[in-house]
Formats: sequence, C-alpha cells, structure tokens
Amino acid sequence: MKITGITCKMVHVPYKGHYQTSAGRTKFIRRVLVFIDADGGKDNGGITGVGETGAILPERGGETVEGIYIAITKYFAPLIIGMDPFDIGLVIDKIEGAQMGRTGFLCSKCGIDNALYDIMGQATNRPVAQLLGGIHKSHFRVSRSLGVKPPAELAKDAIELKEAGYALITIKIGFDPKEDIDRVAAVRDAVGPHFPLEVDVNSAYNVEDAIPTLRKMRAYDIEAIEQPGPWWDIQGMKDIRRAVNIPIIADESAWTPHDVINLAREGACDVICIKPFKNGGLYLARRMAEAAEAAGLGVSMGSKHPLSLGLAAILHFAAGTKAVRDPLGYGSPLERLADDVCTTPIEMNPGATVDLPVGPGLGVTVDDAKIEKYRVPDIDIPNTDIS
Repeated sequence: MKITGITCKMVHVPYKGHYQTSAGRTKFIRRVLVFIDADGGKDNGGITGVGETGAILPERGGETVEGIYIAITKYFAPLIIGMDPFDIGLVIDKIEGAQMGRTGFLCSKCGIDNALYDIMGQATNRPVAQLLGGIHKSHFRVSRSLGVKPPAELAKDAIELKEAGYALITIKIGFDPKEDIDRVAAVRDAVGPHFPLEVDVNSAYNVEDAIPTLRKMRAYDIEAIEQPGPWWDIQGMKDIRRAVNIPIIADESAWTPHDVINLAREGACDVICIKPFKNGGLYLARRMAEAAEAAGLGVSMGSKHPLSLGLAAILHFAAGTKAVRDPLGYGSPLERLADDVCTTPIEMNPGATVDLPVGPGLGVTVDDAKIEKYRVPDIDIPNTDIS
C-alpha cells in the first residue's frame, strides 16, 4: 500500500456565541481537514483517510490554520508520497528529518498522523484504538471548561453543568488575580462543597502572582491547577508546585516526549495534559503518555475543541492508552459549536458521558456538503524553491 495523494481543506465553524481564555477570544473554530489517498483513494479502488487538525488561536509554536495548510500542502506532501501508510514512524521521521525538527509543526504533523491511522484502520477493518494497543475502555465521563465571564454568569453555567452530569468543571483564570478568586469562589458556592473543580491559568500568571493567588484558592478545594505559569518556565512551575501544594497539570509546557522527561526530572508537575493537535498526533502522543507513565506522572486529555473527526481521534487514543485518566475534557463538538462536518456528529449520552465510535478507522464519515458550507478559500502557494 502506498500514499498516492494528499489534499487539505480549511473550514471555519462558528461557536455558539464566543470562546475566551487568557490567550484571547474567538467566534470561530478554525480547522484543516487532511485527506490522504492510499492506492489511488476511495474513488479509484483504494482508501482515503481523513484527519483533522488546527488551532483555536495561534499555537505556542506560532502555527495557524493557514500555516498548517501551507506546511502540509507544500512541504510535507512531497516528502511522503509513495510511502506506506503503515510506516507511520518512518513518515514522522521523514518529516522531522527534513528541517522540520522534533519540536516544530506539531499541529501540522497531527493532520497527517490522524489520516494515516484512519487508513490503517480501514485497511485492516479495525478501530484505531486496537492499533494503539487494544480497547481498554470504550465509555468515558466528560469534564467541561468554563470560559471567562462575570462571577454570577459562571455560577449559573456551573450549576447547569453539574445538573447535566459533568464529572468535573475547569475554571479559566489568568486575568486579574482578585477577579479570578471571585470567579472561583462563585463557582464553588454554586456547586457546593464536594463537586470537583480545577482551574486553568493558560500560562498567564508569573510566579509572583501565581503563588499568593493560588494559595488563596485552596480555600475553595481546588483539585488541580493547569499551567499556572509561562510554558517555558519549568523552574517557576516547580516553585509554584512546592509553594501551593495542589497538583499541577502541564499543558502548554508539555508538547513533546522531551518536555515530559524535563518536567518529570525537575519535579515541575503531577500530570501532563495530552491533546493530539498540539502533540503531533497519536503516534507522538503515545510516546508522551508512555514517558509520563514511566516517570510516575498522570495523563489527562484535553481537546482544543475539535470537530467529530478530531474528537474521534481523542476517544480512540483514550480507549487504547491505559494511562489516560477519566474524565476526558470534551464530549461532543455540539457542546460548543453551532455545527459539525460529519454525517453523524459524535454526541454525548444523557449524564455527560461519551462512547468510542464504532467502526473501522476513526469510525466517523465526513459530510461533503457541510465541508463546502464552512470551507474557506484555499491558499495560492507560490512555486518557490528554498533549498
């Protein structure tokens, strides 16, 4: 089996309202859909795998949907045409060896990775989770993050989420410390004394603000703090962890297996948060999870708000990776987005749980009409040689 073609399509799907964190605010989810043909693709007797990747806002490494589109279309595709889709480790090595490096273009790699796993699953008539090591679990509880709003509105939203059955609520903070404490206090008061709460700083605090602010939040029985300081400040995270004595989750600091080793070596966190988009796809994310487990760190899963294609990849990874802990950080694109691009979007069950998709590959099918509805124009890439 050989890779015979790669095409990308960019789509912008609106949020239900908007989404805001300390990193910025947006009204649309921006995605790149990657179509990889094997042996001529589905229209010529072969197989076409589809992957999803993208960025809510520009990523740590600077990737945007436009940059991802160009990277895959102009640089990645010519490198891997003719390779065997099952040789995914060789594919990633080929990309990384061509001046791409191990730490760059991770969102771009994810689109390729997910489409290749979809091909492998279709070719063997097996779900991707089996290709990752077997289905350890197929039913998941779901948590939910709350974007930035006034305390009273957050409290109202938190009550609704608790009543809907969500297993945990993550409160986005990282603005004014006093206002952040008020937000956390309002949510705790609304949901009662025993409901699980986390906070996510999204790298916005420095050490001097983080330690006193997060110490005050201990009064509200916070279970974990996600990314309390700048992603690059490992020593600062270590200082915060020691001073606050609440488990620390590394997200923006945990992009590669090398990051996991450095975080574990320095004692800077207790858990790493895996998101296939930011971690380069399932192959590289699996290496991160194995490194974390070997180092005694927990593994959680966030999302970056994917459509059903990207969510299917998350669910297969969680199902096939024993180290991933429950609950998952996302249950359905229809939680937050106005629409989806699959024929049957993944939806949550009553009680805020979600099941592994059934079927070979990723187990979901794209809707061509929906893709065209939300598609944005392709980028005209000049035929230049930078070698």
